[in-house]
Amino acid sequence: MKNYKLILYFLMMFLLLNIAKSQNNQVCLDCHNDPDMTTEKNGKEVSLYVNKAVFSVSAHGKLHCVDCHKGFNPDDIPHKAKIEPISCKECHTAPVDKHKFHPQIVQANGINGTPDVNCKGCHGTHEIKTKDSPSSPINFMNSVNYCGKCHTLEKDQYYKSVHNVQLQKNNPNAPTCIYCHSYELTPISKLDGVTLKLNQEKLCLSCHLDDKTGKTKFSKSLIDYSQSVHGQAIAHGNANAAICTDCHGTHDLEKQSSPTSKINRKNVANVCGQCHPGIAQEYKMSVHGIALIQGNPDVPTCTFCHGEHSINAVVDVPLKMFTDNKINPQAAIKTKMIYCIKCHGNETLMAKYNILPFNKAHEWLPELEKHNETVRCIDCHSSYAPPNLSHNLLPPDKTIKKCEECHSKNSVLMTKLYKHEKEQSREKYGFINGTLLSDAYVVGTTRNVFLDSFAILAFAVVIIGIFFHGLMRWYFRRG
Repeated sequence: MKNYKLILYFLMMFLLLNIAKSQNNQVCLDCHNDPDMTTEKNGKEVSLYVNKAVFSVSAHGKLHCVDCHKGFNPDDIPHKAKIEPISCKECHTAPVDKHKFHPQIVQANGINGTPDVNCKGCHGTHEIKTKDSPSSPINFMNSVNYCGKCHTLEKDQYYKSVHNVQLQKNNPNAPTCIYCHSYELTPISKLDGVTLKLNQEKLCLSCHLDDKTGKTKFSKSLIDYSQSVHGQAIAHGNANAAICTDCHGTHDLEKQSSPTSKINRKNVANVCGQCHPGIAQEYKMSVHGIALIQGNPDVPTCTFCHGEHSINAVVDVPLKMFTDNKINPQAAIKTKMIYCIKCHGNETLMAKYNILPFNKAHEWLPELEKHNETVRCIDCHSSYAPPNLSHNLLPPDKTIKKCEECHSKNSVLMTKLYKHEKEQSREKYGFINGTLLSDAYVVGTTRNVFLDSFAILAFAVVIIGIFFHGLMRWYFRRG
């Protein structure tokens, strides 16, 4: 019985409150529901019309008019001696947490400033709707178009992006303006450059890398990004290091297959050239760069050799391709020749462009296996005339073919190209042989078996002679 009375009491209070509210708002709407009701403010005519039907279904539909318009007396005209702008912060106490993309809102107190940096400029007044309402301008599906009222260039770019393609497919994970810019991503937040880049990187990886399972289609390459040259650089505070947006763009993200995409194979050198201009210029001058411009779909670009996000990937080459070309797989990986063999060891691909495969193009070389273990492709096939370095690959008729260029003390390889020879020799044979004897004749360093045999015999005779001489002197001295 007591519960029944308590329920009845609350029901009556609810009805009374709603009647009071209805009566309270009705007093205001009796006048303000007139579309022709206006006033003059600062020399301009301002509408005072409030659509009752629209207001009743708005986010504030359950509020009284006087909850916002405090101190108004309906019997006085005007209703208040000094009418101040309504401060939304009286109810919405922490707008900065949700509006990091417009920190000016806090500075303007939510009511001052230009229309794009105050509450009603974006949300409206009596027609405000929640973000979950399909007709709300800040709804997931509508926010791009709404933000684009001011940010027209960004809107146009976004509509051409792969993110918008997913949005039109009603993908709940498709990022929109509000989603991305809830992070502090732009200089307007007054953060330092490294922090801004780290925020941008974190935002992209939050969708494109599943940290828990690593099973997204992007994880295979992105999983190693933090260990790459770029990832390590930004982690150590280098504000110039490349992150996702530097290569892929921001609002204009497109698939690699799109001709206008920044990561399209024809445009990759331009993207890398933003940070590596000299190397990009060398590549464009090379046989590969020229072939790319001519539309060759098989020519390698920066990412083929250097990888994409990991920047250290090793391409997969069938073992038969190594054996056919008399190449040690481990040596090819160490000298980076594996990227060259991937294409130039493929007879079918080379025949397509009327190019000799690797083994046939180098069959004139004696001891091809030995050359493949010590000489890199770029040592002969690239221009080293400043400022052109190893990325300026030359056509066959301009490559180095004079053996003395390499097989002499002051050769090109010894002085410029093959400085790692000593390091490799030092690791394999020790410091003395790798450093002190690197420029001298040593048994086994030539291809002449008879010369090596003669040298070994002469060495043995000298050692035996010295030993015998010493033995005889010791023997006869004692006698």
